Amino acid sequence: MLNEGYTLYKSLERCGISLMPHHPDLKKPGRKEGLIVGLDTRGQVANIEYRGSDKMAELWTTSEGNHNSFPVLKLQHPLWRVDPNDAVRERIKELKKDEIKKRQFLMQQYYDINITSTDINWWARVHGRVDEMSHFFHTTEREYVALYNLMGRFLEANDLKMFLQELLNQLKKHDEIPYSFIENILIGNKWDKKKHEFRSEVPLVMDLCDWGNYPTRIASQKLESFVSECLFKMQKPSQTNGISALSGRIIEIEDKKFPNPTLPIIGQTYLFSVNDQTPCQTRYKKTSTSIFPAGRNEANVIQESLRWITSEERRGKTWYPVPGIKDSETDLLIVYLIDKPNTNLNKARLLGGVSSTDLNESTFEEIAAPIIDAYRGQHILKASDKIRFFVLRQADPGRKQVVVNGDFTASDVVKAAEVWQQAGGNVPPFALLFPGAKDENAKILTPRCPFPADLVRLTQKQWVRLGEDYSNKVPGIALGKVYDIFFDQGGKNKAAVYALLRIVLRRTEPLLIGLVGAMHKNTLEKFTPESRFTLLLAISVISICLYKLGISKEKYMSDTFFFVGRFLSLTDTLHMEYCKNIRNGNIPPQLLGNAHLNLALKNPAAAFALLSQRIGVYQAWTRKEQGEKVKLARWAVGEMGEIALSLANEGLPTTTDDAAKAQILLGYLAKSGKKESIGTDTDSVK
Repeated sequence: MLNEGYTLYKSLERCGISLMPHHPDLKKPGRKEGLIVGLDTRGQVANIEYRGSDKMAELWTTSEGNHNSFPVLKLQHPLWRVDPNDAVRERIKELKKDEIKKRQFLMQQYYDINITSTDINWWARVHGRVDEMSHFFHTTEREYVALYNLMGRFLEANDLKMFLQELLNQLKKHDEIPYSFIENILIGNKWDKKKHEFRSEVPLVMDLCDWGNYPTRIASQKLESFVSECLFKMQKPSQTNGISALSGRIIEIEDKKFPNPTLPIIGQTYLFSVNDQTPCQTRYKKTSTSIFPAGRNEANVIQESLRWITSEERRGKTWYPVPGIKDSETDLLIVYLIDKPNTNLNKARLLGGVSSTDLNESTFEEIAAPIIDAYRGQHILKASDKIRFFVLRQADPGRKQVVVNGDFTASDVVKAAEVWQQAGGNVPPFALLFPGAKDENAKILTPRCPFPADLVRLTQKQWVRLGEDYSNKVPGIALGKVYDIFFDQGGKNKAAVYALLRIVLRRTEPLLIGLVGAMHKNTLEKFTPESRFTLLLAISVISICLYKLGISKEKYMSDTFFFVGRFLSLTDTLHMEYCKNIRNGNIPPQLLGNAHLNLALKNPAAAFALLSQRIGVYQAWTRKEQGEKVKLARWAVGEMGEIALSLANEGLPTTTDDAAKAQILLGYLAKSGKKESIGTDTDSVK
């Protein structure tokens, strides 16, 4: 990640974008609910305030590595040591959701303060760190003096047990703090299997009890620049000058640790991470920063460049969350124009966005339009402008990896977006009814052009039982492979398209068969909006794959395999009409065409041979009956006759590949635009 970060920094430097120095030890405390603890002049806890996780994440703290954090202290143990089988825990379980009684019960208990020798040593280390810092943070500036005064008060609180007891006394005075937090800090609600104990992991923000007398409060973002400046004063010069592996210049080399900025989505990110216990890391007698020599200042500006590019106001423009390979994972996509990194175009949203399940948010076409207009107008984007992107993934809690990395010109991106939209329009006529939420009316939706990242999400679920359920414990296609297809303009990457088509069919075929079969029977109520949205997305992606393989809808809609699917769809229509009129509405689990669809996807000739043995009775019924009740059935038989004639002339194939299967499925779900109203009968919506 050092290389990607350094390249980004050089881009910002060329464009004259200044970065505020940010010391590596200045960090965010994390997204956990906690307490602001007000200390008086004697170092005693005078008051406390509860802060939710979102508010806590906005604050700052300093930490030497992952230790000795201040002013945010991380309380690892609950205030009381309560065993797993203690009667207190049993009583809390009995009270279930009655938080008032549970709070009253807990506050009436008494246990000794839970302190270990490790905690006492930690408390002493933090005090030593604060004592060292106070000499560098001394100031007479009214704007910043609160922090120096806090350090003095904290150094007075040298007895950890007394501090925790005072904290407990304050907790008992506050009824507005959420019960879940009270339970966590008092007895713990997170079981540590390794240590066989409950942990609490509660952040405590040290503050002045009389903070109102100061212009700036502790942990205010206004203090960050001052804190960073003081930390740089504390920093000892590097003992090494050498050649930077990044710039090739002889400069002061970082000899302690590289920064670990906190980035959106993936959290704390180590720019360079190795395990010094791994044998291969010590083969050449080098560990840590000596493995990859880089300048101290270079490491700091890389951190600042990553913080700049991922600031909240640039969400969608230069960064965006994208689906990881697993359904539970989310990766971070960073996209920028090399010579114009602060351009306000939604480049990251274009490459990393995902469609809303109700299709109410911006579509791919809407996001792409300003970028295409900027390119066509030549005012913001020029054909030769380079766009760089990379994707960061959390491999494990200690490692973040670059899993996708690429450069394209603006011309490449615009052409890819335009071709993608054309491919997204390669769908047959189809519409699907979505039930309205609460008081909203039902709405009819059609397939839309997906975002590239939609393809990752689509392949993360394996649909089973004719689309009534799915398993999300399957890996999706990698985003890098999707980009290979998205940016392919000359049809050179057909192997990747076939691979995508294969996995999409494998994941969604049961849903396509089951849901469209239910549409033919007007029994859509068991299919959720999520499954209906997935169907629309699958249709779009299958159609894009066919387009990328050179099979347009003008071609496949007049081809043998599409006609096979259409014939089976019309068979369902005929069978459904027969059941309504002759069997008094008694409909079997699968209609005739749907029941033969699985076989047709493997061997159309065999499927039609079996179907011919069963379809005669339904065709005969349409010849005997008269009137309106057989009008739709007769129309279906007429359409089937025309298709059968075309198939007889062409001959039925005995094998299929993935492209053929895709065309059969699209034929099965397509509407003719004449008599059918598949999936749009509002009476069938539940």
